Order: sequence, then structure tokens, then C-alpha cells
Amino acid sequence: MNGAQRLPLGESAEHALSRATEFLRTARDADGWWNDYEVRGPGQFWATAFVGASLAELPGGPGRAAAVSAWELLRGARGPSDGWGYCPRVPGDADITSWVLRLAEALGAQNDPRADEGYRFVAAHLQEDGGISSYLPRIAAPFLERVAPRWDAWYAGHPCVTSAAAGLLHLPVRERLLDRLREIQRPDGSWPAYWWPDRAYPTALAAEALTAGRPAGDRPEARAAARWAAATIGADGAVRTELEPQGSAFATAFALRAVLAGEPPEGRDAARRAVDHLIDSQERDGSWRPSAWCRVPGPMEFDPDAREHWDRGRRGKAALGSVVLDTKALYTTASVVAALARASTAASTAASTATAAEPSRARRA
Repeated sequence: MNGAQRLPLGESAEHALSRATEFLRTARDADGWWNDYEVRGPGQFWATAFVGASLAELPGGPGRAAAVSAWELLRGARGPSDGWGYCPRVPGDADITSWVLRLAEALGAQNDPRADEGYRFVAAHLQEDGGISSYLPRIAAPFLERVAPRWDAWYAGHPCVTSAAAGLLHLPVRERLLDRLREIQRPDGSWPAYWWPDRAYPTALAAEALTAGRPAGDRPEARAAARWAAATIGADGAVRTELEPQGSAFATAFALRAVLAGEPPEGRDAARRAVDHLIDSQERDGSWRPSAWCRVPGPMEFDPDAREHWDRGRRGKAALGSVVLDTKALYTTASVVAALARASTAASTAASTATAAEPSRARRA
């Protein structure tokens, strides 16, 4: 990040990450799984994949070790398909499978036979428009049709799922997903979401996917996304949303990631404010207050943004048309851990680049 070496990422950030890591490590159940949300019981595969992938952003230590343990658990787990779903009883979906594979890639396990099954599973969800759907009828219909006869909207391409899958460097259909992300970026620089009311989540993931492996000067989509994200970060560093008017740590974390991905000079101060806010708002137990609201659209609801009212916290079949929260704070806390880890990496890289440039500047002088 341009100027990232001046972000406040010293001992306070390291202390925050250490406390958050300990909170997450001790939040596992007796078998080592993370469980969060309550839609059809706890989301065991979902939470474990996301928390594990977030901890894998750390360079080492107990957090990285916990990520390795998460991969080993998921690697040996089987649901009704080759992919991973919300929990063992629910059919696999491309979104959660993508997060398992993001964990595998972060650990260098992308060549594992179980990961190979996952890549084929996600690639099979490619739609004609170039997006990735959450579910396939041939896999999910026997389960979903117990509730309703048609689920066309859940079988369509979803921007947030496409964004998560596009970050998989070893996914064979990745280039098609990147093309789709370029096509659907909004004029303001953001990306829409299907399962999430917060646009910071898909925007950060899309920007990161589009910049992976590209030169710093060749990232117009990410720069536009970063400008949008920087504008959402308030004077106090918090991103406020409709569901979290006092500030959402979840949205703030992903807005920070979007700014880091685009590296706009005008985003430097916004990123610094976001980091400060996240560190200052950490709870005493090392977590961040739950704010990762996920929505559950109806089976024929193609545009959830058009819905005017969402109920809160319903479960089971009644969850359709409601928003649900990570009540155990695992999803929110893991999101902040990943964002601070990426900010720390950006700061270290920028500082190393500046240091390496000093001798040549001295010679020119």
C-alpha cells in the first residue's frame, strides 16, 4: 500500500492479533470445530472454513497451527457431496467449498486429492453468465425441495460467491470468473452481494482476486473499489451500515481489505483510521462484537436488495426472508484478524521496499 509503512501497526496491532487468536483458538468445540450462526443448527463446516482461512493469513504461531488443524478436520469430513456445505447434514455449496479451498491454498495444500475434488466441485457451479452459483439442482434439490418446489434464485450465479471463488488461484475456471467480476462491478466501484447486506465483503474479495498476480499499476477495478471503500470509512474509522448504525467491525474489516487491494493514495488516511478503530474496539476477551449479518433470501428471490424488510434471527425453514448474526462473534473476529494481518503484511512490504531503495537514492545523491 502506498504509504502503508506509516499505518499504526506496531505493538498494539500485534497485541490485538494475539488476543484475537487466543479467543478463536479457545472457541473450538471438543473435537476442534468452530460453530457459529444458527440457521439449521450451527454452521460447523462454514465457520471452520472461514475462521481457518482467516487464521491462515497469519505468518506463523498458534493461529497458523489452528488453521492447519482446521484443514485436517475439513479434509477428512464428508457430507452429501464432494464439496462442503453449511454443516455435515446439508448438501455442499460452492461458497463454503471455496472457503475450504482458500484455506488449503493458504497452507500450500492445493494439490491434496481432497482439494482437487473441491476444485472440480466449485467449477461445476459455473453458470452461463460466468458467475458461480451457490447450489446445483442435482445435488441440492432433494434437500431443498422439502421446503419449496423451486429454488431458481439459489441456483443462479451470485456475485459474492463468485468473488470468493475467484480468489482461488488454482481454480480451472478462474479467468472466466474474473471476466464476470469486471462485467458486474457497479459504477461506484463496489460489487453487489446475494447472501450479505454489506457490500464491503464482496468488494474486497473481488478487488483482491482481480489484483492477484498483476502489477501494482495495472489494477483499475481495484482502485475504483478502494475509492468506494475508503469513502465508507468514517472519521472515526468505522463503517456504519443499516444493521449496524454504530459501526460494523465486519464491514470495516472488509473495507480495509478493499483499500489495501487498490492502493489509492487517497485511501491511506482511511486505512489508518480503520486500523485504529478496529484495535480500539476490540472486546476484553479478544473478540469483536458480532456484526457479520448474513441474509437468507427466498428461493425465487433473485434481487434481495429490493426487499424492504428482513426479519431477524429466524431459524430452520423460517429463516427464509431473515438476516442472521454470528452470535458467537467468530465470523466477525476472524474477519478482523484477516484484515489486520493483511494490513501488517502491506506495511512490512512497503517498509522493506523503502529501506531497499535508500542505497540507490544515496548513490544518486
